[in-house]
Amino acid sequence: MTTYEIPSHAPQLSELLRYVPHADMAVLGTTAPEPAVLAHTDERARSLEVDQLRIGKGPSVEVATSQRAVLADLSQIRTYWPDFARRARELRLHSLLIVPLDPVFPAGALSLYAHRSHAFDDHDEDLVRRSLPTLTRR
Repeated sequence: MTTYEIPSHAPQLSELLRYVPHADMAVLGTTAPEPAVLAHTDERARSLEVDQLRIGKGPSVEVATSQRAVLADLSQIRTYWPDFARRARELRLHSLLIVPLDPVFPAGALSLYAHRSHAFDDHDEDLVRRSLPTLTRR
């Protein structure tokens, strides 16, 4: 797997973190045409994304494939993606909100992570979805 980044997305990700109150880090990734990290706000988020893309499993990969968002705490997803949950716990991340990037990056996902449990809600998902057009502009 190769990883590359589109530096122009990093400032938008950082700005998004200001509007989603409990988000501690964010990463943009895609599974096609080849697995890639497009941008990130934190090296831990990047490494978590790379792990998922490398093995082809995890919530970001699932969102990119299914085009359905995931809003959960680690305790809710550990049976679905045990390797991801273990790695996220090692990084002290307990909540996640991952939304698809369709139509700009049809096989992509925006992942937000938080150190606290129950950090995200439906309002945060709506906010992130409304932000996607400006976030994914090339």
